[in-house]
Amino acid sequence: MNKVFLLVISVLIIMVSCTKNAIQFGNTPENNYTNLVFVDTVAVSLSTILIDSFATSNTTSFLLGKYSDPHFGIISAKNFFQMTIPVNVPTIPEHAVYDSLTFIFYPNDYYYGDTTVYQTFSVYELAEAMTFSYNNSYYNTSNLPVKLFPLGTKTTRIRPVQDDSVEIRLDDTKGAELFTKLKTQSADVLLEENFLNYFHGISLTTGNDIAAIYGVNGAASNMVMRVYYHTTIPQPENLFINFSSLANSYSFNQVVPDRTGTGLISSVGNNLTEIPSSQTNNVALLQPGTGVQLKMTFPSLHNILSSDKIVKLIKAELYVRPANQTFDRNKYKLPSQLYLSKTDASNATTDVVLDSTGTNILYASPKTDNVYGENNYYRFNITSYINELLTNAGTEDNGFYLVHDVSASSMNVNRLVVNNSLHDKQSTRLHLYMVVINK
Repeated sequence: MNKVFLLVISVLIIMVSCTKNAIQFGNTPENNYTNLVFVDTVAVSLSTILIDSFATSNTTSFLLGKYSDPHFGIISAKNFFQMTIPVNVPTIPEHAVYDSLTFIFYPNDYYYGDTTVYQTFSVYELAEAMTFSYNNSYYNTSNLPVKLFPLGTKTTRIRPVQDDSVEIRLDDTKGAELFTKLKTQSADVLLEENFLNYFHGISLTTGNDIAAIYGVNGAASNMVMRVYYHTTIPQPENLFINFSSLANSYSFNQVVPDRTGTGLISSVGNNLTEIPSSQTNNVALLQPGTGVQLKMTFPSLHNILSSDKIVKLIKAELYVRPANQTFDRNKYKLPSQLYLSKTDASNATTDVVLDSTGTNILYASPKTDNVYGENNYYRFNITSYINELLTNAGTEDNGFYLVHDVSASSMNVNRLVVNNSLHDKQSTRLHLYMVVINK
């Protein structure tokens, strides 16, 4: 412990020596002219922000499944998208015979939850064409009508890393209908506009099995509806024709949480609700894929300047600490990378926090204590930003959102549970390294 203390003091002395010109000491000061101060008692005020709806259309990454979370409730995910005509339709001989129709999708290795449990997945045909009704977008809460009975279902266990594809047998009535159109060279399968009027699209859904949510590759042509057939003349031959998925502005994910019993209840008719951590068991929550954001402010920061002494901030580090026993390596994985964006009392997001170069986003990865399981954290060096808060009046409501990327190409339901200041050494804290100049 003494060695660690001496090391910290040595580092601070070096840091001070590098900043003497900036402080403008004048003549060489007496030994008691300055004090090196380390402060780890700056509490971070945490709150959870709930966003009722957000756009999920124009995606190339789908979510599929359902899992239960003790902090976030039951999360369900399904998706909606259009299909398109084959790249080319061959001339099918009159004697060719239809065999089957299947739907094939490809997991993208992402998962969240328990992958050891079997789940039922279903393919539904949309009952009407996909058209925007608001703001040229579909949202996480959007829904489209589907036909009464699924085209096909399959109960299986997906092994995300091992299984490269999942194939679901579909209704033979629809398969024979498509085969006839292909065989007769119908405009419904030769022209995309005609096809979309005939076959509006697909919703890939899950049943009531609560197990896991999986990522599905939603890039163009990465899902197919395959018509199998065979010929016998001049020799037996098995053949197939693919109708491929479109990746366009209509493709979207529906991600719906059932938060019953969690304390995460949005205000009725309000798209944004802020809940202080004192109302959520002294933790704050983050799950952007379901509209849950985490906000941090530093209301006591200005108390540091309440003395008549001159204070020079050398370094400010933010330690974000996940709550113990809320994560593991398999079912509830920690986000692999987080960053910060500025916010204020309005809860609007502004600039992304940058690293020391001023050009790159400041990222932090989790540091986990594999021995005792207690010293787990994300660490951010935010010296320049804390300097701004210290030197500008009226910034008590200014702070940061903790951000995990959920974009059109990386949809996920990763989540984080963070301790507030009541958790003593396991709490989220701001650490300050300062020089105090005595008058």
